[in-house]
Amino acid sequence: MNFVKSFFKNTISTPVRLILSTLVWIVICTLLLIGLSLQHVADNASSNAKKSIGSTVTLIAKQKKVTEAASTNTNETISLFKSSDVKISDVKKLAELKHLNTYNFVVSTPAIANFSNTLQDITVTGVLSNAATEDFSNGTHTIVNGTGISSDTASNGVVLEKNMAASHHLKVGETFELLSDHGDTLKKVTITGLYTSKNENSSKIYAPYQLAKSLKGQGSKATVDLATFTLDGPQYIADFKETAEQMETIDWDKNTLIGDDSAYQQLTGPISDMHALGEKLVFRTLIIGFLLILLLQLTFLYYRKKQTDTHTHITGFKRLLSDILLPIIIALLIASMSATSLTKIIAEHSASPVISKVEQVSPIAFLFDHTQQASIQSVSATQPAFNLTSFPSLELLFKTFGLALFISIIAVSIIIFILYRQKKTIN
Repeated sequence: MNFVKSFFKNTISTPVRLILSTLVWIVICTLLLIGLSLQHVADNASSNAKKSIGSTVTLIAKQKKVTEAASTNTNETISLFKSSDVKISDVKKLAELKHLNTYNFVVSTPAIANFSNTLQDITVTGVLSNAATEDFSNGTHTIVNGTGISSDTASNGVVLEKNMAASHHLKVGETFELLSDHGDTLKKVTITGLYTSKNENSSKIYAPYQLAKSLKGQGSKATVDLATFTLDGPQYIADFKETAEQMETIDWDKNTLIGDDSAYQQLTGPISDMHALGEKLVFRTLIIGFLLILLLQLTFLYYRKKQTDTHTHITGFKRLLSDILLPIIIALLIASMSATSLTKIIAEHSASPVISKVEQVSPIAFLFDHTQQASIQSVSATQPAFNLTSFPSLELLFKTFGLALFISIIAVSIIIFILYRQKKTIN
């Protein structure tokens, strides 16, 4: 208790030193906190971009130009573009490539649902897994009862929209009939799951792709309309396409891969610049801060040599607290209140090249706004990258405090070394 009283008494007795130290540390801690915050923003934004922008590559058959008669009564002809199916064997070859997370088959066909003698036009989407489809992965559709389509789903299992099922008094486990659009195939199906959709009046029914193929009645059983490949991140799209197109066992005259990482590339530039800016700011602040603290402590040392009032002398650990720890703590509290707004201003300036992109939501909303859903090329970013509207996290404050102590320790060590070389001691 006497130590604490003595510490504060001696600290108050040298207010000029305390104020000067605090002002210097406010500048250092603010710059350090801004630099660390910029790096944190960039890291979270990069992670969020990988999750939200999407990393899907689609394999489809190339369209062929065919000529058909426009009318049976005339000689006129019209040009149409038709595409064939893709081979399942080709899909499985591509599924062996690196950085692949999941792959999915898609077969879509119109059909007629017979709900207790009530007929309704619907669309059957056959899949290997409905969780791997875009509607479910981006949150447009959500399973609310039962299970979705997977490898464990029965061959006649289907997933129905919740309101559609309710309007016909159906629930999980009950059955109804599906009639093919051309009217020659009838399938009795069982509801294995129900989903809700953000799109009103959804008439899409999900089923195993084999069931959809049989309802469609076209093409070989060894083919599907298209296949999608979900990669570990959008940064792997270009490499995946390049490696795939070098595979000679796949006929690329008939097939093509569709996948675009341009949206991700548009964001990674400013994000990388922001991270680099944060690193440079921290590094340069450490150097400049060290020189300032060293100069400040040498000034204090020179002043103490001329001090005549011995009652104002603070020795040993109390001097360390007075000149370093207390100013750092005060400066850190003040810096935490100003660094947030300054970081946001710098980050906005750093990301300005992307803001001008037409028909894209500002990346600043993507980076900071935790209430707005940022849509980048029709892909929703539903998670905030980092919220700078609140007080800095304890992790950033502890990192800043640790770097400030590091600067102090190096500066004090050099001063002690100088005094030792001169065979002097600190009173």
